[in-house]
Amino acid sequence: MGRDIELSLLVDNQALEGLVVEHGFSAWITVGATNILYDTGAGSALLPNAASLGIDLSRTGLLVLSHGHYDHTGGITDVLASSRSVELYAARGVSVARYSCHPDLPVRSIGMSAGNQHAILSLPTAQVHELHAPMYLADGIGLTGPIPRYCDFEDTGGPFFLDAQKTTADLIEDDQALWFETRGGLVIVLGCCHSGIVNTVDYIRQVSGIAKVRGIVGGLHLLNASSPRMEGTVHALRALKVDFLIPCHCTGEDAVAQLRQGLGADVVRPACAGMTFCLGGMRDS
Repeated sequence: MGRDIELSLLVDNQALEGLVVEHGFSAWITVGATNILYDTGAGSALLPNAASLGIDLSRTGLLVLSHGHYDHTGGITDVLASSRSVELYAARGVSVARYSCHPDLPVRSIGMSAGNQHAILSLPTAQVHELHAPMYLADGIGLTGPIPRYCDFEDTGGPFFLDAQKTTADLIEDDQALWFETRGGLVIVLGCCHSGIVNTVDYIRQVSGIAKVRGIVGGLHLLNASSPRMEGTVHALRALKVDFLIPCHCTGEDAVAQLRQGLGADVVRPACAGMTFCLGGMRDS
């Protein structure tokens, strides 16, 4: 396959028959000999789904964390138990304590568990990379690090706090995205996209110097998006003329329906754990 990109969804809120469904996200991405595990789900679905799909997690070379919420970091211990040579990449602040404080629900911890934090700390320090800025993991494969937020209609907040007393808002500044520079343009992979899809895409285009966005895969966190935000998002994505959009995890059913209506059912494709997508070939260096 050379330098073709193949992405398999290991964990998602929906799954093919016979696989474990979980509120979480994880994707296995291969580019030639490079194996990337992007997020690890909430912890119960990763191992059985990987086994069912014939994916050997001990072959993980790069473990990338999109941010520090439990539903993306729950399987870290399992991954590191299978391979101690993993290079781990996360943005600054990934392990801070964080809480969900919905007005009508009990306060709950939603950060990385102590066990998974300990597993990371047990790695040799040279294998743990904390991003403060964008970097290339390999030729044509980039990771944003923290993403600037300028788009005026993307409310990237929520009921998230750094303490149970709700005194300090959690802006989820460790949110980051992965990109691939293909022959047809950028392919962007997201975890939850707490920074907002417009902010994220604009930043990757700026950093990479590549204007064309071929496709986007992952969670868009539009579950509770306002009408103005949805309208602005659809307009921005339509202007990009992406070849495909594969919304997962936290995008929300209503948001997916609006995206499909605005961009076309041929562009907005269904997704669930167990599906594999061929995302194109990497451009020549």
